[in-house]
Amino acid sequence: MSSFSLAGLFTLALAATSMAAPALPSFSFPKPPSGLGKPLAGRLACDPGAAKLVLPTGQTALTAPTDAISYVLLGVGFQNYTCTDAGTYASAGAVADLFDISCLNKVPAIFNSIQDIAYTAWKLAPANVKTLGASAVGYPLLGQHFFATSPSGTGISPVWDFRATSAKGKADAFVLAAKVGNTTAPTGAKDVDWLQLKNVQGSLATQIYRTDTRGGPAPATCKPGSAPITVKYTSKYWLYGGSVKV
Repeated sequence: MSSFSLAGLFTLALAATSMAAPALPSFSFPKPPSGLGKPLAGRLACDPGAAKLVLPTGQTALTAPTDAISYVLLGVGFQNYTCTDAGTYASAGAVADLFDISCLNKVPAIFNSIQDIAYTAWKLAPANVKTLGASAVGYPLLGQHFFATSPSGTGISPVWDFRATSAKGKADAFVLAAKVGNTTAPTGAKDVDWLQLKNVQGSLATQIYRTDTRGGPAPATCKPGSAPITVKYTSKYWLYGGSVKV
């Protein structure tokens, strides 16, 4: 599959969010915040302990984590859908690259908006680009998110997996999870739900949250028999209680 460096896309996205629309070639990427440092490729670079998960007020579907934080990640990828005989789309899982953004908790203004910056950039990527390169503006790729056959043998379950990237040789560096609850994104139905999940298999996390979602929902209707579709999205993923170190 084609890959693409997110750095060039961030150049466009950051400029597009702060400038009136000049010609694209005039865009330039702003300098990184002072003191942020540059993470090593494929390694957890900063202690994520300072990053705090904030759940939407007024909802009861998601509860606060009870275990220590292990990773805070930026997910950039696709939500997948198939068209049912009833003419509506059904979820067929998702795929995403998972980037370490733990160092960004030192710069709240960027940490709080990284999903917006990434989504703007991701939408600008050419249609043939299906995955990103090994890093996004210097932040290491720790793993992948995808769906696999559920342990029961029926249906599919979400997986967060570091075994092919930052945790090679560690057989337990993944988590297959089951949903605990979901709630509508504070930004509305244009973005996929926020989620809370729990561990079923693996040692990467005991609790997982999907928050700060951007994009991802399917259209309201489809023509029965039409091909599956993919919809771009970004989000933060918070992993708690893991015993795997990278």
